[in-house]
Amino acid sequence: MWRSVVILHLRKSITVRSAKQAFGLLSARWPVSDGKAYIAALEACEGVDQGHVSDEGARESFLLALKEAELPYSTDTEPGQTRNS
Repeated sequence: MWRSVVILHLRKSITVRSAKQAFGLLSARWPVSDGKAYIAALEACEGVDQGHVSDEGARESFLLALKEAELPYSTDTEPGQTRNS
């Protein structure tokens, strides 16, 4: 689970809380399926399950894929959690 969720602002808001959820979105119908950030995010999110990539590393890769695809999003801390910045 990510400390700071990612909220996609599409027709309806979609809150992404983990690399597994991000992988599902990337795999479904991503608008830029040949972009470098997209491919890196797929690999990073899959790498979390395999123990090769940290949750936060996958989150950062997912954010780069969102930027590459020019999808609107915001980030926020889940209720009950605090940011360590």
